[in-house]
Amino acid sequence: MRYGVIGSPVAHSLSPVMQLAGWSELGVQAEYFRIEIPAGGLERAVPLLLQAGLDGWNCTLPHKGEMFRLSEVHSPSALQAQSVNTVQVVQGKIHGSSTDAEGWSRALREIWPNSLPPKRTLLLGCGGVGQTITRFLPSIGCSSLTLINRDPQRAEKLHHELTPLVGNRFPIHVLDWNMPNMTRALSETDLLIQATSLGLKEEDPLPVPKELLHPPLRVYDTIYRKGETLLVRVARERGCEAEDGLGMLLHQGALSLEIWSGKPAPLTTMRQALYQAAGRET
Repeated sequence: MRYGVIGSPVAHSLSPVMQLAGWSELGVQAEYFRIEIPAGGLERAVPLLLQAGLDGWNCTLPHKGEMFRLSEVHSPSALQAQSVNTVQVVQGKIHGSSTDAEGWSRALREIWPNSLPPKRTLLLGCGGVGQTITRFLPSIGCSSLTLINRDPQRAEKLHHELTPLVGNRFPIHVLDWNMPNMTRALSETDLLIQATSLGLKEEDPLPVPKELLHPPLRVYDTIYRKGETLLVRVARERGCEAEDGLGMLLHQGALSLEIWSGKPAPLTTMRQALYQAAGRET
């Protein structure tokens, strides 16, 4: 069995450690590769992945939306998210699924089991993972959503896509990425979801000014690094409850393994391998 994770950047990915531990626990000999595919290169790369004999792959930044377009069969989760993070090759056809929303939901319930739902949510970044999460927010009881994206047209596009799904019961606001808007939005927010790529690189700045981070705001950074992300570290220093995307990676990865194997994922084994590789306690 041959699998991989595609994205850019992808060298930091801990998915191989987790997935190989899962396959081993299931008694299956498998390979799982990191495959760097730059933005704009996915359509050319997919035939090569098939020629290489991959049975499936995970997608990370920046390919989830494009992978949805290239998939030949879509699961209900992919159709709802309009995004694909899990591919299974079935008789040569590309079957696309999205495990991000359910993975995020399971991670959130582990982190804050007694404080859901977050009523007012601010999303920074309207790419693949952000798009997926927003479609799930109404179902866990969120009451409103504010979108801020560096490209305002992408935020407006997501707004127009979400409106028919949620109607008037779930107000959505779109704001430009600037200091006055950040200040106003964060003063009215219960949960900040950081879904941009900021923080993957050591030199990346904070996505929001640190003086805007204060309790009772909760912060969820969808990315992860070995150790804390800068946003999580600063938010905790400012007294906020904050978590990064390692738990989401675990749960969406376990769901991917279940799609590929048809068996329940050995979550404890996968968690131990992942958290050990990340230098964290389980």
